[in-house]
Amino acid sequence: MPARAAATAKGAADPQARSPVSSAAPRKRSRKPLAEVLGEKRVAGLRINLESMALVSNIHRASGFIRDHFERAILGEADLHWSAFVTLWCLWIYGELETRRLAAEAGVAKSTLSSILNMLEGRKLVRRRTNELERRLVIVNLTASGAELISSLFPKFNAEETRIVARLGPKQIQAATDAIRLILATIADLDGMNESE
Repeated sequence: MPARAAATAKGAADPQARSPVSSAAPRKRSRKPLAEVLGEKRVAGLRINLESMALVSNIHRASGFIRDHFERAILGEADLHWSAFVTLWCLWIYGELETRRLAAEAGVAKSTLSSILNMLEGRKLVRRRTNELERRLVIVNLTASGAELISSLFPKFNAEETRIVARLGPKQIQAATDAIRLILATIADLDGMNESE
């Protein structure tokens, strides 16, 4: 576990008991981060589409902030990092998966997945077995302990998801979700990927 997560986990209060971000709180107008302001200045005169640059760069920033925040606030108590949690989540929702598919679903390289599975298997949260029909393939599934951990952890995770979007109204949440899904579908088309694979 990252040192920052360990330090936070030791003294952290129950995430369910933390003060919520009220949806009734004033919706602050978001400000451009300094990196975005400086980026716009740097590319001035290069015929750059600033709107698409701002959207993609803010998705990147948000994903990093979300990952770090959840590791500190929620996952530290279970001694998990983000990629390990996502691996458990994928196995929880899909059931058993072959390692190549699991790596793709978790968004990690196969070599990284191997390290994650070593750690999770050492904690008896997952098990691996060789595919009986194709010996080169390895199948991974949750153990009873792994299923118990993810099912007890996810309600806390979702409570935090709710907290971080609390300043958005239902229509804003749906619009943001739809926009990100469309971006993902566009990337899949550009890369020649089948989203269902």
